[in-house]
Amino acid sequence: MTPCKAMKKRIFFGWWVVAAAALGLATGIASVNLFSFGVFQGPLMAEFGWTRTEISVVLAVGTTVMVFTSPFVGSLVDLYGTRRIALPSIAAIGLALVSLYWLTPNLWHYYFVFALIPIIGAGTSSVAYARVVSRWFERQRGLALGIALAGVGVGGAFIPRYSQWLIDSFGLRAGYVGLGLLSLGVTLPVAWLLLRDAPEERGLRPDGDTLPHEHAAGPALVGLTRAEALRSRSFWLMVTAFLALGAAVGGVTIQLVPILVARGVEPATAASIYSALGVSIVTGRILAGALMDRFHGPRVAIAFLIGPIIGVTMLAQGTTGAGALLAAVLLGLAAGAEVDVMAYLVGRYFGTRAFGELYGYHYSLWVLGAGFAPVFTAATFDAVGTYTPALWTYVGCFVLGGLLLSRLGAYPRLS
Repeated sequence: MTPCKAMKKRIFFGWWVVAAAALGLATGIASVNLFSFGVFQGPLMAEFGWTRTEISVVLAVGTTVMVFTSPFVGSLVDLYGTRRIALPSIAAIGLALVSLYWLTPNLWHYYFVFALIPIIGAGTSSVAYARVVSRWFERQRGLALGIALAGVGVGGAFIPRYSQWLIDSFGLRAGYVGLGLLSLGVTLPVAWLLLRDAPEERGLRPDGDTLPHEHAAGPALVGLTRAEALRSRSFWLMVTAFLALGAAVGGVTIQLVPILVARGVEPATAASIYSALGVSIVTGRILAGALMDRFHGPRVAIAFLIGPIIGVTMLAQGTTGAGALLAAVLLGLAAGAEVDVMAYLVGRYFGTRAFGELYGYHYSLWVLGAGFAPVFTAATFDAVGTYTPALWTYVGCFVLGGLLLSRLGAYPRLS
């Protein structure tokens, strides 16, 4: 095979897989839950009379489900591949969102749907997509993961405005229908065409290197088993760090629109600031991914944590306007970088042998923090009439996460 042909094959079966994963994440469960929640909260309160805390409980419901299902989904993608899990999940989450057109005033109906979505749509999370990207890339894994996982940031830039436009133009119920049709009409066809599980299926090694014919049948898996990883110090440092960071990121980002509106910012302006956060997530993920291909991953992560410590401190001190925009950008850079770092570090410290399941454990702890923290944020406001105590708590979480990541050592040699 000539170098030109090898390059063409690598681009198609590697970078096009990355593009499919990015689109899947932009319209998947993480983007929908994270970036549409704040936009829908006000209309739900107006139509059904539910409180902030009652609506925010839905995040805890969905989070509880994801905490238990993410490692299981990870083991499924290790066993069957990402494609077989992701395609049905994309269709299922789209149909579930469309079903909210018939949402009733019964709060338990709302809770039930958002408890079901993490089960039937689990294949649209980064657990599945990070696994397939890690299989396709080795030397450029950081950059590839950064581009793929930046799909959530693309969703963050697009979904709030898209949701707000749907609600303003057609109403609350049509907003959910529009989100569902996005998955069914755009993401599902693209994933069907482009999402493939491993380079060995096409006679390649990771990064597009050629694979000897006698090895073309099986995938090249390296690293630790689940049991070996659970006995390592690195595993427990990482899951604890990402639990704290997930709480800090989710507690602020998911409630950013309500935080700003409570300070007198117009809803449309707050949604625009939220979109800027999504754009900065894209930048953070790609930049962090490229840097991790050149520098030690934990050091890259710690560098990116300086921004949200400053940004959330600004929010705790009551900033609005340009200050709130700057805080959102700093927070988004870190939110993008840390999720990218999580996927990258799992591959570097534990390998690809049990990547899906091990990443599922880390992702579930991240989701645990990100899902329950917004409830704490809303409950704080309902109790004392201000978000400030919750914001100072999240500053502490960012500091703790950085300290834990600083204790990780050099990457191990994996066989």
